[in-house]
Amino acid sequence: MTILEAATSVGIPVPTLCYNPELRPYGACRLCTVEVVQGGRVRLQASCAMPVEDGMEVKTASERVLQGRRMIIELLVARAPDAPVLRELAARLGAREGRLAPRNEKCILCGQCVAVCAEILGVAAIGFAGRGVTRRVTTPFESPSLTCLACGACTFVCPTGAIDMERATLERIKAERSPRYCRYSRMGMIPDALCPNAYECYRCDVDQRMEDICGTHPAFVASPVRRVQPAVVNGYQLERGRYYHPRHLWVERLSSYVRIGLDDFAQRLVGRVLEVIPVREPGTQAQAGEILVQLLLPNGRTASVLAPFSGEVVSINEDLILDPTLLCKAPYSRGWVCEIAPSAGDTELATLPFLQAAIPYLRLVRAEPVTAWIAAEVEKLRGLLAGRLPDTITEEDMLRANLPEGLSDEDWQTVTRAFLGA
Repeated sequence: MTILEAATSVGIPVPTLCYNPELRPYGACRLCTVEVVQGGRVRLQASCAMPVEDGMEVKTASERVLQGRRMIIELLVARAPDAPVLRELAARLGAREGRLAPRNEKCILCGQCVAVCAEILGVAAIGFAGRGVTRRVTTPFESPSLTCLACGACTFVCPTGAIDMERATLERIKAERSPRYCRYSRMGMIPDALCPNAYECYRCDVDQRMEDICGTHPAFVASPVRRVQPAVVNGYQLERGRYYHPRHLWVERLSSYVRIGLDDFAQRLVGRVLEVIPVREPGTQAQAGEILVQLLLPNGRTASVLAPFSGEVVSINEDLILDPTLLCKAPYSRGWVCEIAPSAGDTELATLPFLQAAIPYLRLVRAEPVTAWIAAEVEKLRGLLAGRLPDTITEEDMLRANLPEGLSDEDWQTVTRAFLGA
């Protein structure tokens, strides 16, 4: 946790212009500067980028801090004197205006527009150019951007209203007579949707509905970058775009059949796998709860992968049989276990929680059920292992070590029944 996050969590106000909790800290505006006393040294630090440490003393409203903030906001107001947000901050901080000659610009180089385009959308249609007093935000080679999605996220995060890439891109698309894809289609939220309103989004019911559903700019919800990155909960990775079964299986739709594998929690639970033995052969029927694959572990321990629902076994991962370490090295990709064609009328897949990868057809499916479930499972495991692990293995290291080798036969069976079902 950073100093800014810690202060905000306990209600201590710290002003900032360039900070956005959805983006990586950049520390451009320096308005969030605080005084840090640590190890006998006193320093002024940007609180948005400074992690909290034991023994650290932080002063958020000392005279030195307040004087520095007043100077910073005076410089910013001189750069962009017509920005209401800057004048409001200057009045709140008691800064004097008029001491510095105005430059009559709009951009204060906070970097939020550049960051949201790169980190959230993965487009990088804009960036910084120049150095020192010539530094500015612009498109590559200062030419009209061919990669801009016209999503408006840069305008949304800009505190001074300095950037309007959305309008420029839409005007280019109209002039070129290019296919007029909806901006939500460009962000991957609605497949192949064309705009029927000449890009006048204020007349569009879809645009209004998206804003109502998301509660923020839709780019932050349907981020093309984040939906290909795993979510991390309590140190465990969860791949996006997958369904998750209570037996710690992930399920991915592949046309008429589904692919199944162990999630990160399960593969760390079983640890080192010596051999993968298929129990159900391709072409046979498997009922929900029946063993699909047996895992042989060190010290004679075993673990089973059970069918999450009924259906025909389409295939067993031959690569996994040849190299059982794939189960731990690549649990969400090459380490998949088997593929099943669900029985007709089987509705269990639809009831599984889905970790959001996109917003298909305006149907928002949030990730909270999956992330809350895995967090509860971690606490459940800690409860089961309390007092059962050797003194040489701490609770924090319980899944870094080979857990099956550190438990008795009875305790291992208890753990596998609780999390894998067998």
